[in-house]
Amino acid sequence: MKNLNTVNLFKTAWTKSLLAFVLVVSLVVPYLPQTASAAPVSVATDLIISEYIEGSSNNKALEIYNGTGADIDLSNYKLELYNNGLTTVGNTENLTGTLAHGATYILYNSSATADFKPVNGKSSGVANFNGDDTVLLKKGDTLVDSFGQFGNDPGTNWSANGVATSEMTLVRKETIVQGDTNPSDVFDPSVEWIAYPQNTATYLGSHTMNGAPPVEETKVADVSVSPAAGSVLSGTQVTLSTTTKDATIYYTTDGSTPSTESTLYSTPIEINADTVIKAVGVKEGLETSEIQTYEYTILVPTTVAEVRAATQGSKIITEAIVTTDKQKFGNNGFYIQDDTAGIYVFTSYDLGVTEGDRVQIQGTLGIYQGDLQITNPVVTKLTANNELPAVQVVPASGVNADTQGERLVMEKATISAIRDAGFGTIELTATTEDGSSVLVRNDNRNGFTYDDFIRQYKNGDVLDIYGFAGTFNGTFQFKTIGSKSFELSVKPDVFTNVFPGSVKEGQAIELLTELENATIYYTTDGSTPSTTSTLYTTPIVLTETSTIKAIAVTDTTTSEVFSFKYTVLKTENVTIEEIQGEDHYSPYTGASVAGVTGVITHFYNTANFFIQTTTPDNNPATAEGIMVNFANAKSTYSIGDVVTVNGLVQEHYYEGYSDSRQTDLPITRIANTSLVKTGTAELPAPVQMGVDRVAPTKIIDNDQLTSFDVNEDGIDFWESLEGMRISVPNAQILGPQKYGEVIVVNTEATNNTLNLLGGINISSDDYNPERVILDIDDENFVTKSGDRFATAPVGVVGYGFGNYKVFTSVDQLPELIESEHPDETTKIEAAEEKLTVASYNVENFSANSEQTPDEKVAKIADSFVTKMKSPDIITLVEVQDNDGATASGTTDASQSYERLIAAIQAAGGPTYSYTDIAPEYNKDGGQPGGNIRVGYLYNPSRVQLAEGTKGTATEGAQWTDSGSLTLNPGRILDLPQENTRKPIAAEFIFNGEKVVVIGAHLNSKGGDQGLFGKNQPPVLGSEPERIELATMINDFIERGLAKDPNLNVVVAGDMNDFEFTPALTALKGDSLVNMIEQVPVEDRFTYYYQGNNQVLDHILVTKNLLAKTVVDILHVNANKMEAHGRASDHDAVLIQVDFTKEVTPPVPPMEYERFLKYENTKIGKLVIATPKTHITVDENVRINNGIEIKSQIAGITGSGLVDRAVVLNPNKQNAIFDFEGSFVKEIVITGSYKMELRNIENVQKISYQKGASEHKVTIISTK
Repeated sequence: MKNLNTVNLFKTAWTKSLLAFVLVVSLVVPYLPQTASAAPVSVATDLIISEYIEGSSNNKALEIYNGTGADIDLSNYKLELYNNGLTTVGNTENLTGTLAHGATYILYNSSATADFKPVNGKSSGVANFNGDDTVLLKKGDTLVDSFGQFGNDPGTNWSANGVATSEMTLVRKETIVQGDTNPSDVFDPSVEWIAYPQNTATYLGSHTMNGAPPVEETKVADVSVSPAAGSVLSGTQVTLSTTTKDATIYYTTDGSTPSTESTLYSTPIEINADTVIKAVGVKEGLETSEIQTYEYTILVPTTVAEVRAATQGSKIITEAIVTTDKQKFGNNGFYIQDDTAGIYVFTSYDLGVTEGDRVQIQGTLGIYQGDLQITNPVVTKLTANNELPAVQVVPASGVNADTQGERLVMEKATISAIRDAGFGTIELTATTEDGSSVLVRNDNRNGFTYDDFIRQYKNGDVLDIYGFAGTFNGTFQFKTIGSKSFELSVKPDVFTNVFPGSVKEGQAIELLTELENATIYYTTDGSTPSTTSTLYTTPIVLTETSTIKAIAVTDTTTSEVFSFKYTVLKTENVTIEEIQGEDHYSPYTGASVAGVTGVITHFYNTANFFIQTTTPDNNPATAEGIMVNFANAKSTYSIGDVVTVNGLVQEHYYEGYSDSRQTDLPITRIANTSLVKTGTAELPAPVQMGVDRVAPTKIIDNDQLTSFDVNEDGIDFWESLEGMRISVPNAQILGPQKYGEVIVVNTEATNNTLNLLGGINISSDDYNPERVILDIDDENFVTKSGDRFATAPVGVVGYGFGNYKVFTSVDQLPELIESEHPDETTKIEAAEEKLTVASYNVENFSANSEQTPDEKVAKIADSFVTKMKSPDIITLVEVQDNDGATASGTTDASQSYERLIAAIQAAGGPTYSYTDIAPEYNKDGGQPGGNIRVGYLYNPSRVQLAEGTKGTATEGAQWTDSGSLTLNPGRILDLPQENTRKPIAAEFIFNGEKVVVIGAHLNSKGGDQGLFGKNQPPVLGSEPERIELATMINDFIERGLAKDPNLNVVVAGDMNDFEFTPALTALKGDSLVNMIEQVPVEDRFTYYYQGNNQVLDHILVTKNLLAKTVVDILHVNANKMEAHGRASDHDAVLIQVDFTKEVTPPVPPMEYERFLKYENTKIGKLVIATPKTHITVDENVRINNGIEIKSQIAGITGSGLVDRAVVLNPNKQNAIFDFEGSFVKEIVITGSYKMELRNIENVQKISYQKGASEHKVTIISTK
């Protein structure tokens, strides 16, 4: 134990406190015997981890101590951090310098508060641990010490006897002189460590270790007391002691000086009034101790309000009612309240109190992050089962200093911004009817987690929320105590006392209603309840998994049917399917299970593996495999072993980004296991995708995970296969390998037509849930879209980084059959009178040859010359400064451009010029030090940069009265654009025509959640900024068109979004056309991400250029790897504008005076004769005698035309009919009048009767 009193003189502390003590003694006693200053006896053989701090937020630190008796060179030592039971190192800190004997080496989290960052410490990534992570101290590759159990994830922490590895400071016991070199054995932190409250930093920087001989005494050690002097209860017994053996103690309580004539101490002194004890220690042959004075005052019980008003650090005593059970907010703390106020009681130990106890508490008034609390409590239970103080109804604004610590309820609070604040802790915003809002926080350690919450409630729900007013760092928050803190403000007609889900056998379910004079009827056999069903009178006791269906009936109404499904948990011989359940979260989460049997099918790592049942239940909604966590399992067990597992069911996050607990789905596993091998077995046959099971091909989720529809929702389908072996017949590879993942699809089990290179494109309503991610754990595997596997690859379904994936290995993959990509060259031919403009994201291009190899430069140059035939203007995206991602302070990119220009010239192209605007240093995002920007190459023999003043990084361009740029080039800075590339505009002259080219690289999609995450639909956190930027660019162009309606504008670049998204809609506005939409669908992609081809790179033109412009996409990069010639991760886009082309005036739009819509109706015959009428016919309309249009101007559309004929019989010459692209079975034209048909591309047949002729019909498209 770390002690700062004189006991340290008898031990080999050799810490700063000992040195300070010796200095004080030398001032009192001018001479000490030689033994008192002799060198310490070394007791440790090597370094040890001496302190571990896992405090709130990022208050984390590690301390290493040298007690070897000699200075140690640290150059061969390192600390390794292993996260979440993994056996692959997550972070390493190589130690440096020399550590003196008796000294400490401290590593702290860079974001810790100042108390945890001593001046002689060091910031380290190893100090980014949580309570379930393992730390190893090594000398070379030899283990010296360890903290935690290697290869085991305990869930939240390792804990025993009140000592836990989370939210505590742990100090190595003085008796520990050797490190723990068996990291795989069971870790009990109470054996070698002493626990101190969360955020204790007192002991950081020194350590005490036993082992040195005692120092020869010359004077009796001073008398000490227990308990410490100060405020105490009446009747407190005070003991006196000295560390000098056989010394005698004399004392007084009347204020006099003690001597050998005073009272001889023999028994404890009882304190019943304010008392001053003076004491001295005496022993023959030694100098008498110094006189010590200890003052005691009697504590007088006060109200809780008076406690809250006391001075921090003062002793207090009060009586109150315990208002929460322990462990609702971590550790064993709880709230108390009397008639005056409430307050939190902090303790790491179980004080044996429960809600409703009336207690007397003595302790110290403390404060934690602004929240008052009683610390070091001594509790006396007075009575039990007392009525709790009344709950106060408050608005959100009523959560304040006046109600802090008290029982409150916020009624009719609308919830929003629900999030996982870490490890399942729930945070949300509650807004009450008065418009005030407050943060609500539910600590995961009360057993109710974020995952539980989002299965019951969603943003926008209106709840009554019960809890306590608290504060954290100056912000008031509402602290809840679990599931019972939340309930819907407006209840359904029938509800239950227990939310549907997992319950123990024998759970009583109450059916409740708030309908006046209502009677409830119910069934448990799956049938629909009626008034002849069982009448509800007493709670329903569940003994097996059941679905209760119920109705509430009054004299006048019968409610809808309400269903409540309960899974009754077993404890013995539980099957894998029962654990997995029909859900994304196991009904057994947090429960211990025994007798779970399966065959080992795959090792994820040395400590985690999958098992699968050999006796499936044939229910496609319940997965038949599960992950098991067992330290060093791979060294003992093999694939094919049949094992029986006992352990704790957990939902665990294996792979993901730092916010994975907030965004991703977990993998169900059994941890804290005992394992028995019972034999071997053949592995279960893999489920064949597209044969045995068919994945949904369009819908990922359409119900916010509120129902489990394996045949409808892709996210549910893949969950139903978690932990199971699957295979993918007809497996075609969709794109290049990245991060050790190869993504395939069964070409016979997709709704998509493969694109030109054998990939699949996304669309606005289809992100292709049938894709299969093969995690082969090999980043050297070379593949591209269109390649195939000779036979079906096999693996086990798991999850990571926001996606379901199939864990396998490269050595298990079948033979690869390679495809051939066409050697694409643009179909656009260069012409003297035609302007070509290209957009190309060159992916962090610089003059730094180490970061941008010569081979890449040559490939890009060749693509411009050979593939794109030397465009006149090239919008370059992601050009870096001259030295690339190097922290040099420079932003100039002249050498980067010149390097590319020289390479183009060497490839046979023209000598380009360039222009750009260098950004402010590290202000535009991208790699730190790289300073990426959008710039231009242009061929000066073909186009000229219009004369003008070049803008700076902070100057925004505008328009002159004639529609020219005020800065050329100039940035568009009409909005703040933090950490984002700023759009640039440049004005060029081509054959006398003025063309403004705007280059853009909108903010990245970083921050967007994964398609298969726990939040459905995914939160697209980056999208609002992108829409703002797109709108800004469009507004800029609109202002230019207001100056010059004939202005020619091209917008080119990486927009980081798709052609059908709100961002591109905002960019187009009313004045631009996205040329990408003119590209055939099978050719429409510029990027590849996680198996999906998509468009990120766009070129838009003002509408006056549409009829003069053609477009081409050059697939030179996205779908292949460097081994195939890839130079960037984006494909190039090219347009050509023919300024000499005559443009047909646009067709004037149809104008209607009457709009008719037919739905859910029956009609004998539908006849439209009124002019300027627009009709819509839905599919659920029955028309017995057909549709006839006599009107001269009519619009005809609707899904109800797909199997119908429409007769056109106009009553005048030159009628116009617009079918707006609708699917129509047949158009029948009668009569001899001339007419115009618009947008009939989806009409299956046209027939002519009664003098009608195709020569009298003009067909046009206005699209």
